Amino acid sequence: MSPPHAPNKWLVAALVSTGIFIALLDTTIVDIVLPKMMSSLDADLYGVQWVVITYFLGSAIAMTAVGWTADVVGHRNTYLAGLILFICMSALAGMAPTLEVMVATRFFQGMAEGILIPVSMVILFDTFPAEEHGIAMGIFGLSASFAPALGPALGGIITEYLSWRWVFYVNVPVGILDIALVWLLLTNHRAAHETPPFDWIGFLLLAVAVSALIVIAGKGQELGWLSSDTIFHLLLVMVVSGAAAAAWLALAKNPLFPRHILGSRPFRRGLWAMALLSINAYGFFLLLPVFLQRIHGYTTLQAGLILLPGALLSAVVTVVAGALSDRMNPKWIAASCLVVMAAASWFFHADMDTPHHVLVLDYLYWGAFVGATFAPVTIIALGTLEERDIADGSTLLNIVRLITGSIGSAYATTLLTSRTDRFYTGLADRLDWGGGMEIARRLGGVAGQTGPWFDPDAWARLAAGTQGMMLRRASAYAFHATYQHLAFFALAAAVVVALVKRLPHRSGKVAVH
Repeated sequence: MSPPHAPNKWLVAALVSTGIFIALLDTTIVDIVLPKMMSSLDADLYGVQWVVITYFLGSAIAMTAVGWTADVVGHRNTYLAGLILFICMSALAGMAPTLEVMVATRFFQGMAEGILIPVSMVILFDTFPAEEHGIAMGIFGLSASFAPALGPALGGIITEYLSWRWVFYVNVPVGILDIALVWLLLTNHRAAHETPPFDWIGFLLLAVAVSALIVIAGKGQELGWLSSDTIFHLLLVMVVSGAAAAAWLALAKNPLFPRHILGSRPFRRGLWAMALLSINAYGFFLLLPVFLQRIHGYTTLQAGLILLPGALLSAVVTVVAGALSDRMNPKWIAASCLVVMAAASWFFHADMDTPHHVLVLDYLYWGAFVGATFAPVTIIALGTLEERDIADGSTLLNIVRLITGSIGSAYATTLLTSRTDRFYTGLADRLDWGGGMEIARRLGGVAGQTGPWFDPDAWARLAAGTQGMMLRRASAYAFHATYQHLAFFALAAAVVVALVKRLPHRSGKVAVH
C-alpha cells in the first residue's frame, strides 16, 4: 500500500516513462537522418558516425556515477537534472551549425540519457511495492522497447514533412512539460543510509575502460580491427584501465560500486542474461532497417512502417510480462520467452522475395518475445537486492546493457560484412564474366553481327546488373546467417536464466516521490 500523501504510482510511472521514452528514442531516430545531416553539416560518413558513438560514450560515462549521485542529490532531483540537460542539448543539437558542435551536443545528450535511465528504474522500484516490481519493470520496458523501435518510422515521417533538425526539436516541448509536472507533483527521495565519499579513482578508471571499448566497437569494422594502430592502442588502454579498475574496485575502502552486490548470484546471472539478450536485440535493431532498405529497396519511411506493428506489440507484451512476473517465477517467463526469441531469430526470413506481410509477421513474432524478456530479466537481477543497493544495481545493469548492445551492433556488422564477401565470392566463382564476354565478341565477329545483341556496352550493362543481383543475393544469405548467429545469444541467455534458483518473495515500504 502506498504511504499517505504519496503521488499516485501510475502518475509517477507516466511522468518517468516520458523521460525514458524521449531519451531512448534518440538512440535510433538519429540513425535514419545521418545522410541528410552529412550534407547539411558538410561531413563524410566516417565523421558523422561520431554523432552516434559520442552519444553512447556520454551515456556510459554518466552511468558509472549516477548511483552515488541519486543517493546524495535525491532520485527526483537527479532525474530532473538529467532531463534538463537532455532538453537543452536537444535544442542545441537541432541548431548545430557544424559537425563539431553536433558531436559535442550529442556527447552531453548521451550523458543526460545515462543519468535518466538508471534513476528512472530506481524511482519505479521505489514507487511500486515489492509485489508489483514486475509491472513496474514492464512499464519501464514499454518505453525502453517501444521508443527505439519507433525511432525509424517517426524519424522518417519528421524528415519527410519537416527537416532532420526536428528529430531533436520534438524533445523540447515534451521535456519541458515533463520537467514542470515532475517538479510540482513528485517529492525528492534520498538514500536513508549514510553515503560514502565519491570514488573518483574508480570512476575515472572505469570511464576510460568503457569509453575505449565503445569506440573499439563503433570504429573497429571501419578501421580494420587489430590491423589498425588506433584500435590496437585503444585495446591496450581498455585492458590496462579495465584491469586497474577491477583491482581498485576489489581493494578500495569505498569503491564506486559496493562489492557485496556482485555477491548475489541471481544478480550476477541477471547481468549475464541482460548482456546476452542485448547482443541479440541491438544486433537486430541495427540490421533490420538496413535489410529492408538494401535487400527489398524500401524507403526509410516504408521500412519504419513495416517495423511499427512489431514495436506496438512489443510495448504491450512488455507490460503483460511484467505483470505476470509478479504472479509467477520470473525465471520461467524469461527462459521460455528467450527460447522462442532464439527460434524467431533463427527462422527470420531474409530472402530477396519475402512478401511484405511475412516481414511484418516476422518482426511481430520476434519483437513480442524480446519485449517479454525485459521485465523478468530485470526482476531476476534486482529482485534480491536490498533497497539501498537498487540504485547501484540498476546502474550496473544499464551499463552492461549499453556495453553489450554496442558489442552486439559491432558483431552483427562485422559478421554481415564478412559473410557477404564470402557468399559473393562463392556465387561469382560460378560465373566467369571475362570468358563470357570473349565468347560473345568472337561470336559476333564470326557471324558478322554488329547489332545490339553482341554490343559490348549492352553486355557490360548486363554484367553489371547481374553482379548487382549477385551482391543482393549474397547479402540476403549473409543477413540470414547473421540472424542465426544472433539466435545463439538468446538461447545462451535462456540457459543462464534457467540456472537461477527461485527468487524469494520480497516486500517492503514504498518510498515517497
